[in-house]
Amino acid sequence: MKFFTGRSAREPEIVVVETAHASLSSPNWLERCDVEGADLALAPVEPPEGPVPALVLTSVASTAPLTDAAVGALHAARTRHPDAFIVAVDLWHPAPDGTAPRGRRIVFVSRTEDGQDVVVATWVWATGTHHVQLSASCVPSQWTGYSPAFSGIAAQLSLTADPDDVAAAAVGAGDAPLDASVSARAGYPLEALDALPAPRFFSAAPRVSTAALQTLLSGATRSRMGAAYGVLPRAHRGSALARELQDAGWIDADGRLTRDGGAAGVALAARQHLLTVQTRRGERAALLTAYAGSRGVLVLHDPAMSEGGAARGADGAVRHATVVDPEHLPVFVSAWLGLTPGWPVSEVDEGITVDELRTHLEATDDAVEPWTDVLLRTGRGELYDVISHSRGWLRIGAPVDGIHPLRAEPTASVFDVLAAVISRARA
Repeated sequence: MKFFTGRSAREPEIVVVETAHASLSSPNWLERCDVEGADLALAPVEPPEGPVPALVLTSVASTAPLTDAAVGALHAARTRHPDAFIVAVDLWHPAPDGTAPRGRRIVFVSRTEDGQDVVVATWVWATGTHHVQLSASCVPSQWTGYSPAFSGIAAQLSLTADPDDVAAAAVGAGDAPLDASVSARAGYPLEALDALPAPRFFSAAPRVSTAALQTLLSGATRSRMGAAYGVLPRAHRGSALARELQDAGWIDADGRLTRDGGAAGVALAARQHLLTVQTRRGERAALLTAYAGSRGVLVLHDPAMSEGGAARGADGAVRHATVVDPEHLPVFVSAWLGLTPGWPVSEVDEGITVDELRTHLEATDDAVEPWTDVLLRTGRGELYDVISHSRGWLRIGAPVDGIHPLRAEPTASVFDVLAAVISRARA
């Protein structure tokens, strides 16, 4: 059965697959394939165009507890993929009795030698005798369609080890450094994530004014002999706006649009808005917008909050402008946001007053931890959260009697939104 993201006319058959250390249920549109060193490998029966998604189960003998297994998986990912962007580290397989979850999920994105971004989700368990890993991979535009199936398989995976041994491994003391404050809040050991900083983002793209973009748009719809991507109207050639576009590398000396200039012009002309992201911390604010075109995604953005040029009241008519491959957009925006994994652990009925929230968002010194306010809008809705250095990604609900509900969110949920944007654009 061919996999697709719409509703199937009939439910796929489920096949139970047994290995030495785990049993899993797989839909019959996945079939076994050969991967060296794997206990089990699955791939679509009818592969999609482009990179082929895959699911691989491996195991290694180890008596170390779950915290060590998770840290080992993180180190292995960084060793195999030095450029890996760790998107999320989440709890997995929550226990019905409220004790420690039996596993972890790690999501990261790496770039292949040919420049392709690949999303990898790795689920990790410890049995007391072995570490078991299930890894799924696909490109960002496939993530929205395939991740529910991959997550469903991981959720239904059953370890063959004694459940008491698995429960003991979930709380065992090992060599991994722990986050004391989060472990105390959760009631079970959780490994420290402060060694996973967000990738440094530097706004290297040229700055282009709104007026110059309008001039570029006028040229993108015109063509002449020798101008493959359009040409500026004669009245604009040699103007200050033309010089601005030429400095950006978007037109040549004769006013002809370059490859990047043509891609940007096509995206402007298409008027297909993908997303808007607004961030604010203290007196600083920044904006990012993205538009889809047939030759790439045009991204207009202020310097990231991690940089020094995002002051409130800056000239909003001039922004950094670049054209990126659609598959690269989720990581681009995640890096611009400074997305860093944090444990999604909240207290019961946790909340924050309106005044306390305002104090965190307006903080300018170390007396109160500064929080970053994030509003992400897409064609399907919006996400309003704050980023706390000590707590991670926090969902803020509408206030009730002056108190906002507060809930720690898995950072994978943010990446899910960004990947869905690209999936819809590809469709």
